[in-house]
Amino acid sequence: MEQKVIRTLNVYYYAMMALTLLSGALAYFAIMKGYVQPIDPMSKLGQVLQYLVIFDALLTIPAGLYWCKRQCKQLSQLQNEEEKLLGYQSAATWRIVLVSNTMIWAIAAFYLIAAYQSMSMLWVTGVSAIGWYFTKPSERKMQLELQPQDPNQETY
Repeated sequence: MEQKVIRTLNVYYYAMMALTLLSGALAYFAIMKGYVQPIDPMSKLGQVLQYLVIFDALLTIPAGLYWCKRQCKQLSQLQNEEEKLLGYQSAATWRIVLVSNTMIWAIAAFYLIAAYQSMSMLWVTGVSAIGWYFTKPSERKMQLELQPQDPNQETY
């Protein structure tokens, strides 16, 4: 059952990277083929798009990590192993999606906002990719996150 959960999580994990590559490729080809005109990064639309992507990163990356940690703390107290694993699968799936969704939007915004004039979107993509990397599912990680915590142990 544990391997099945990890396999399912790996599908979500790599699907987020595939969606990122797809959105970047689509935005790049839309600009290169002339279907869409590049957006000036200093125009109102360009600034709003950048603000939305940055706000999404500031909101969803920490929220996804914190929410999953809280869920795992609650799940570690459960006695039913199957219920614990299904709860972990749900929480880890949401963590992967929340932490890495900014990659999809930021790489598309990078190409739509006149590419090399808007390096901030490339940085946001990088930050989200680092967060995405830390959500990589593994059996050991799952065991550590679902291990019951000693209430007398100090946390830093």
